[in-house]
Amino acid sequence: MENVADDSPFAYAATEAKDLARRPTFWLSLLGAALVIGLIGPFGTFADMPLVARLAYWLAVCATTFWIGFLPSATAAAMAEAKGLSLPLLVVFSGLAGSLPVTLWLAGLHRVAFGAPFVEWALVFLPYVAVISVAVSALFYAFAERQIVATDQPPPPDKPAWLDRLPDAIGRDLMLLQTQDHYLRAVTPKGETLIRAPLREADQELGPYGVRVHRSWWVARAWIGAYEYRGGAPVIVLRDGQTVPVGRAYRSRVREALTSG
Repeated sequence: MENVADDSPFAYAATEAKDLARRPTFWLSLLGAALVIGLIGPFGTFADMPLVARLAYWLAVCATTFWIGFLPSATAAAMAEAKGLSLPLLVVFSGLAGSLPVTLWLAGLHRVAFGAPFVEWALVFLPYVAVISVAVSALFYAFAERQIVATDQPPPPDKPAWLDRLPDAIGRDLMLLQTQDHYLRAVTPKGETLIRAPLREADQELGPYGVRVHRSWWVARAWIGAYEYRGGAPVIVLRDGQTVPVGRAYRSRVREALTSG
C-alpha cells in the first residue's frame, strides 16, 4: 500500500514542528530567550521569585508557550495558504491563532504560581501575546521568503528504464509529471504526453532522477531551478520558468533534497 503523505493543515503543522525540534539552534535560541526574560523578571516575577526559581519558571514558560502557540499557528497558516490569503493577512491570521491558547496557558500558570485572578491576568497577557505572536509569525515568513537555490544535481549516468515509456517524439529529457485521473501528464522540452500509471510507481522507479513535491506532482532534479515562496505558498521554479506547487507535507523532504550535496 502506498505511503501517501497527509496534506492536511494539522499534518503540515506536525511536520514543521518535528523539523524545527531537530534543530539545535532552535533550542539554543529558546534557552537564550528564557535566560533573558528570567533575568528581567516581568509580570512581578522579579520581586516575587529568587533568581534560580525565576530562571527555571521562565524556561518552562518559554518552552511550553512556544509549542502551544506554534501548532495552532502553523495549522492556521496552512489553512490560510489553501484559501489563497495574501502574505500580510496570512501572517496576522496565523499569529493571532496561536495567541489565544498561549494567553490562556500563561494566565493559568500565573494563577497556579502566584494565585493571580485568571480572567484579569488573561486580559493583561492577551495584547502582549498577540503582538509577540504576530511578530514571531512575521519572522518565520521573512526567513522562509529567502530563496533556496537548488544545487546542481545532474541525473545519474544511467537513466531510469521508466523513461523508455516516453514516445520518441518528445524525447527522454523528462521535466515533470502531474497526475490527471488515472494518467500521468509527462512533460519534456519537446512536448508532453499522457501515460497510464500511478505517480507512486513512477516516483519509485525514477528514484534519485527526481523528487516528488506534491501529492500530484513530481519534478526532475536536473530541471529544478529554485525553491521559493510566492504569495505565501512554496513553489519549485523550473529552469524554464514554470512553477510547480509544493505540498505542505512534502516541504521538509523537498528542502532537504535541494540543499543536500
